Amino acid sequence: MKKLCFILIIMSSLLCSLPPAFGASPLPSFDEDAVRTYPPYMRTGTPDIEVEEPDVKPSGTPQEGNTGTAEDPAFFVKAVRLTGYEVLDEKGELKAILGKYSGRSVKVRELTSLTDEITNYCRERGYTIPLAVVPKQEIVDGVLEVKIYVASYDGVEITVNSSDIYDKTLQRYVSCLKRGDVITDRRLETAINNLNDLPGVQARAILRPGSEPGTTKIDIEVKKRKVWNNYIYADNGGGYYSGRYRYGFNTEINNPTRTGDKIIVSGMITNEETKNYSLRYEMPVGARGTRLGFAYSKTNYEFTPNSLYDSLGESEGLSVYGLTPLYRSKADRLTLIYGYDHRNITDEYRFREEILRPFDFGRDKTASVWHIGLSGSRYGVNQFLQYSLVYWYGDIKTDGGGAYYDGGYHKLTADMLKIWYWGRFNARVRARGQLASRALDGSEQFFLGGINGVRAYANGDGYGDSGYTATGEIRYNVGVPGLELAAFIDVGAAKNLATPNNEIDHLAGWGVGLRYTKPNDWYAQFDFARKINGRPDRSEPGDDDFRLWFQVYKMF
Repeated sequence: MKKLCFILIIMSSLLCSLPPAFGASPLPSFDEDAVRTYPPYMRTGTPDIEVEEPDVKPSGTPQEGNTGTAEDPAFFVKAVRLTGYEVLDEKGELKAILGKYSGRSVKVRELTSLTDEITNYCRERGYTIPLAVVPKQEIVDGVLEVKIYVASYDGVEITVNSSDIYDKTLQRYVSCLKRGDVITDRRLETAINNLNDLPGVQARAILRPGSEPGTTKIDIEVKKRKVWNNYIYADNGGGYYSGRYRYGFNTEINNPTRTGDKIIVSGMITNEETKNYSLRYEMPVGARGTRLGFAYSKTNYEFTPNSLYDSLGESEGLSVYGLTPLYRSKADRLTLIYGYDHRNITDEYRFREEILRPFDFGRDKTASVWHIGLSGSRYGVNQFLQYSLVYWYGDIKTDGGGAYYDGGYHKLTADMLKIWYWGRFNARVRARGQLASRALDGSEQFFLGGINGVRAYANGDGYGDSGYTATGEIRYNVGVPGLELAAFIDVGAAKNLATPNNEIDHLAGWGVGLRYTKPNDWYAQFDFARKINGRPDRSEPGDDDFRLWFQVYKMF
């Protein structure tokens, strides 16, 4: 029985360790090239606002009310009054600016500083083209008027489109920018960056003077952008029984119907009898960046854990998922993610001796899993943050029932990556975790060891229902383009709620490695990892104090 439980865990870890397997809904990633390398909009002119010069310049001889000199005239300002467009002052910052020029003599040459500070305040509050001016006036009772203008839309037009997407689809994405509305950074950047989220699209907006004073025309240029999501790869991140060496591919067909949709096909085989492939279709829905996807995946495996019997299995997954941007700018993204997965899993055990064939047995199970959560990322000065937090509810049924994991369950998963850059160095922290309401089926459990976990241990070693892993890594660019040395430490723990005492397994290791990146061409990673106060290996025969890992990707 103990041996059988071990095999069940091996098969469960196999199903969880295959990236494209199971049809699980994908989480979004941050497309740096679309929103950072290429600016979302460009200012090519100033707002066409007709204003007269302020009539406060004295002539060559001192005038009445001049509190300065003939060469440097000034006048007394009791208070500054803002007119025109009303800008909120929630924290009193605007009041502080006005206070600097109130209750004293203000030199005429200071008026430019006053209007510049007010203009910058408005720009920092997200108004794309603000302008503060001192209109022609007579100073009455020491009150100086400053008028605020903000530009409004004078139409939005797709002027250039060399992408594979129809103009009408692109126009729908900017339909939220209405003629006459005030131009704000948030709405404009959101619209342009939602365009940039379409596959193979590189969009920017050019702001030009409008046909009427105080208006701005938006010309949008959309070009075709090559998307480097086609690749083949090889690594040794597989399991001892399922096949340590894995070979796979991923390819995307962008805009097959010229509407912003895409087809993603991926597959993988191992040096043993394990095969895995998936097919996804995504399409845009509405005009605010929402995408809806459908996925199908299948995994087949066959391995021999001992001389007595063979283990065979198959899993099929169907998924429906969606991604809806909640906030989007050049540097920040927050996305609502949601979906449903249906999985059918079959495990068989076939005795190798003919006389024992009548005792072959198997188990079928189905899983229905819903999820909803948030995924986000942020670019800062010399740093990057990516994170996700997802709630899952699932229900698992086995033929005949009676399994400890049958029934409904809840779990919460989280993932975080933080990177800092300075000079030739960069440091990164990666953490992921899971919190479960009860004992789970192996396909839903949390695994510690492997190429993407605690690297001093084999794939699938260390598992539980709730757990975490964390990695700290420092990299150094040696001066050869794309080549980095790395040193890292991995830690993790998992609690198994199916054991009498809710046993907790702790793993830790350290290591060094090499990273090589040739953008849009090659990526390679090599790691040497060694245990820290390590326990013996449990997921495969033998016991190794250290492990070697490699990954090689070729993009095209």
